[in-house]
Amino acid sequence: MSREIYRVFIAVDLTDQLKEPIIRMQKELMSTGVDMKPVEPENMHITLRFIGEIGRDLVEEVKKRLSSIKYNQFTMHVRGVGAFPNIERPRVIWVGIEEGARDLMNLHELLMKFTGDIGEKDERGFVPHLTIARVKYVRNRDRYMEVVRKYENTDFGTQLVDSIKLKRSILTPKGPIYSDLMTIKLL
Repeated sequence: MSREIYRVFIAVDLTDQLKEPIIRMQKELMSTGVDMKPVEPENMHITLRFIGEIGRDLVEEVKKRLSSIKYNQFTMHVRGVGAFPNIERPRVIWVGIEEGARDLMNLHELLMKFTGDIGEKDERGFVPHLTIARVKYVRNRDRYMEVVRKYENTDFGTQLVDSIKLKRSILTPKGPIYSDLMTIKLL
């Protein structure tokens, strides 16, 4: 029996087309002097459920359970920018989900029903969003707020959500490396 530990989560990947305008905004935010770590384009996703660190046997159990999930495809509309805990004192900068937010919440609830007893508990409540950067410090607050206001209602586009993925995350000093462990096609 392997004792290897996997750090896993379930997510929706973004299309390259949807990433392009978000990458432009990340670059503009960086140019304001914000000390931030942008999410790499290849790592952009919407986390539906963070499971955390589990053994290989539990990964197989999660896969088994996910294989019986049935949910219809839907359109997701990405719009606007915000931050946790708030836009003036950001720790995490995110892009919002407009159309499709209810479907993402329903999917999250379904995933909790199927896998909620495995891994980390869902303490904070699920808020559909796409993390685009983690912030250490905002230097030029006026310039930063100018860019935020410019993008606060920006329409980044839509995409069809036709699958969700069980992903593995390997943490490295340069940032996480993600790999797909399983793709679940939506109906």
